Amino acid sequence: MMWPILLALATPGPTCKAADRRVEAVIEAKVRATGGTEYCQERLYHTVDDLDGDDRDDFVVVFSIDTSGGDDLAQYLAVFPSATQWKPLVLKVGQRGERYVDEIQVDDDHRLVLLTSEFEPGDAACCPSGEGELVYRVTKGRITAVPYSTPETPPAKRS
Repeated sequence: MMWPILLALATPGPTCKAADRRVEAVIEAKVRATGGTEYCQERLYHTVDDLDGDDRDDFVVVFSIDTSGGDDLAQYLAVFPSATQWKPLVLKVGQRGERYVDEIQVDDDHRLVLLTSEFEPGDAACCPSGEGELVYRVTKGRITAVPYSTPETPPAKRS
């Protein structure tokens, strides 16, 4: 009767890491490159929209890396487009003192919209008081920023 107990103890518990090894490899590579520590509990995932126009959903994750024990947090966007056999596109999208990404959305024009908390002059290092957004388009295996101040890009709604 001890086997069920031993089996339960040997089974790994829930984790915030992705089951897909490709996602974890991209994040681990960025952690090694920066010499930091990743906080997987702060990851944001999005997998239900087509960004690259091939009629298949793409995979998006925003992850955070701290390079100084809590004082130098940076956020990275990784997009895995289905049209490029999931070859990841990675770029830095936020950091302490600048902005933090709070939410991932995709608009009706297949643009990737990152809703952000923006640091305003006088904000404490913990607490950005402004709101903003970053908008990107994924085409031909590249990710490009779309200025969000243009009439083409109306502000996204926060959920």
